[in-house]
Amino acid sequence: MTRFLREISGQLGDFWKKSAEEEVIKAVKLANEDSIVETDGAIKWKKSGNYVPDDLCEKLEYAGFNFSREVTNNKREEQNALFFKNYRESKREIDSEQKVEMNANFEKDDIVIDVITKKKI
Repeated sequence: MTRFLREISGQLGDFWKKSAEEEVIKAVKLANEDSIVETDGAIKWKKSGNYVPDDLCEKLEYAGFNFSREVTNNKREEQNALFFKNYRESKREIDSEQKVEMNANFEKDDIVIDVITKKKI
């Protein structure tokens, strides 16, 4: 059982139940204003085209919002996989601003590794 379901069911007390109920109302309002439901039921943001995160899907599903959480999750996974594939394939160089930030945050002999590509920077 997720934290949200424990909250909305009242298992964590009245404060968290009320908070979860308010979050459901906000989630539906946000979805109505800023998202698109595709013909297959997937829901994504109008501006970015990214599929909405699962924690929001959980609240929308609880509210009875008309979309498919499963299709949305599958499409988000595909979208993320493509993003990381493209990221790994890109030849990104560290710009001067990033070098300054790294020098400010790491010691001279520290080894910095891109956690996505696993390459030393």
